[in-house]
Amino acid sequence: MTQENRFDPNAVAYYEKSGWQAYYDRNWLHVLWLMVQLNREQFRMSLPTAIGAAIDVVRASVAFAPVDNDVPAATDHLERYYAKARAAAGIETDAATLSTLEMDYWVVHRKLAIDRKLAADHAGDIEPMVASLERLHTALFDAPADAIRRSAELRAQAAATVDRITGGYSEDVEGDWMQVEEILCQAYREVS
Repeated sequence: MTQENRFDPNAVAYYEKSGWQAYYDRNWLHVLWLMVQLNREQFRMSLPTAIGAAIDVVRASVAFAPVDNDVPAATDHLERYYAKARAAAGIETDAATLSTLEMDYWVVHRKLAIDRKLAADHAGDIEPMVASLERLHTALFDAPADAIRRSAELRAQAAATVDRITGGYSEDVEGDWMQVEEILCQAYREVS
């Protein structure tokens, strides 16, 4: 059994979208604050645990952000993060597996974002990202398989929209950020 899904999908969507904005702005302090809020909402962490977990995520993000990133270090930080999430939310999947699945999504997303930036006139094949997210969501959420799949499809669609913004080929940056949040709301409703 995975996490008991008892979070507000609108709040989680807002924190994730805002976290992406802060990540791409390299505003690590804001990422930290947003992750504290997300951890408390999604995983029901106590404030001290949420702060520690947010520090783990920021460290993972800082290690992963550069082009010459440090995937092993980022994965180690994610493992510490997921150990806290597991304990707080009752997730059965072990932290090492969760961190590996999360890092797989990060790596797949980055590759697809680079591919899309090189050919910005097409959406690209997001199926590898959907598959990666589906594996992660299966490990995280107690939801039917079709809801897991739909959530993964929507999160991949949101990520592709973020890539349009960060790749510099969005025609409506503000509108696209609003769309990202709306798509994430739908994604998290599927599994909440």
